[in-house]
Amino acid sequence: MQKIQLPLSNRTIDAYLYAADGNEKRPGILFLPDLTGIQKTTHKSAEILRETGNYNVIIPDLYSGGSSLQKYCVQFLMSSYVRNNEANNNAPLAEFFEILDAFRTLDKVDEDNIGLVGQCLTGGFVLHAAIRPEVKAPVVFHHSFGLKGSGAPKNCTSLIRKKIQGHFVYIDGFCPIWRVKQLEKELNGNLESHWYNLPHGIPHFFFNNKQGEKAFQRMSDFFEQQLQ
Repeated sequence: MQKIQLPLSNRTIDAYLYAADGNEKRPGILFLPDLTGIQKTTHKSAEILRETGNYNVIIPDLYSGGSSLQKYCVQFLMSSYVRNNEANNNAPLAEFFEILDAFRTLDKVDEDNIGLVGQCLTGGFVLHAAIRPEVKAPVVFHHSFGLKGSGAPKNCTSLIRKKIQGHFVYIDGFCPIWRVKQLEKELNGNLESHWYNLPHGIPHFFFNNKQGEKAFQRMSDFFEQQLQ
């Protein structure tokens, strides 16, 4: 694992890169943390994905570069564009795309062969990124923004033509069942939904119970199928 820096428009953030072996370009996986930030489970997930698929896996620290948890999260609360996961006037989304583009420029990353993981407040980013042709394997864990309809504007979901793997829990005040059902309808069969009897925050359970382990394995299998 190597700690690197990603220069963005308004700040430079820290990131943790688990680089693929060898000198040839390999697929990349951008693994976004949730509200709690980077955890031991996040690092363990990246390490295992790198080992099993020889991927380049990066974890951006969204709370680095002068942005505390409070400063970062307030953007989701104060702007209606962000709360509703709009494509325009959405500063966190715009910054996410900067992170994605910076990751694609790294030497060993196959810039046209990218997997994504988003969860909770970062889950909605994945729905926008799924439109882009280089994103081959988008994975979302209970997207909690936007708060209207399916969690993404219809003019976004109508453009998605690839499979998205989604992981959800039955009782979730942040991402209720009706929102997922609406997303399934809008994606016309392109949402591969998996359901769990777990609390909100599925990736935190990857390595400590059977359902969490199943979620991790499904995600790993999806990357293997979609990333060439």
